[in-house]
Amino acid sequence: MTKGSAAWLLLAASAMWGSSFVASKYCISSGMLQFEIVFCRFSLGSLLTALVFRKQLRRPARSAVGTGFLLGLLTSLTFTLEMFGLAMTEASKASFLTATNIIMMPFLCALFFRTRPARRSLLAAALAMTGVGFLSLREGLGGAAPGDLLLLADAATYGLNSLLLVKLAGEDSRLQISFFQFLTTAACMGVLTLIQGTGGAYTRPAVLSVLYLAAVPTVLCYLIKNFTLKYLDPVRCTLILSTESIFCAVLSAALLGERMTPRMLAGAALICGGVAAEILRPAETPPEKAAEDAQILTEETK
Repeated sequence: MTKGSAAWLLLAASAMWGSSFVASKYCISSGMLQFEIVFCRFSLGSLLTALVFRKQLRRPARSAVGTGFLLGLLTSLTFTLEMFGLAMTEASKASFLTATNIIMMPFLCALFFRTRPARRSLLAAALAMTGVGFLSLREGLGGAAPGDLLLLADAATYGLNSLLLVKLAGEDSRLQISFFQFLTTAACMGVLTLIQGTGGAYTRPAVLSVLYLAAVPTVLCYLIKNFTLKYLDPVRCTLILSTESIFCAVLSAALLGERMTPRMLAGAALICGGVAAEILRPAETPPEKAAEDAQILTEETK
């Protein structure tokens, strides 16, 4: 697979992730609780993955199990921070704060792999972040809310998830890693659901929405993301995934009756500009290779 094909595949995943907002809205409107929704997503996603890919999941590598377990813990932390942050912050502001991982990623990548972030990547991130602000913020940031720090930490965990995968996966099967990531997340969310309780309102739209969330935004999208990180560096992946907010806004307008304003259209244009600026940047040394080169150089200078 070429980098161009991987980018288009990830863009398709971003569109599907954007649709998860609408599906989650149906679940919440029916009375389901937040952790309950995530638990259903990942438990059904684990089952679906096991059924469809049972041959590939036989005799998994111990390192793949360990990496999947760590990623599952981090995914559980991400959803926990997001749920508590949303409870204490306005939804539009929360969307903006969570998207700050676009800005964080070049610096996190530089910290993990000891490579200097490219100026073009920083410009692309700034453009995309401005676009997210236009899309998400209606009345400015306002005063600091207690949930803001939780959502900023949540944004960091999004970036760390991709970086840990690149750092630890090696030649392990991304499918096996993803399966144990789903399984660990489902287990953690099951415990949190027992603590939070359940809404117990499984209407037909809610059931259909949960099945969609499990099959598409969970299994398919996570598999695409984990697979394309073999071909695209985490900075580019994050920028491409920032288009999720565009698809979310369009689908919300089409299916939930929310209005697309000129300001939101301007935001979408800025995000597209940031993504294009990064994707059209000449290819650089992949993070794994850069880390290897840095290690070899360190050993040679001892």
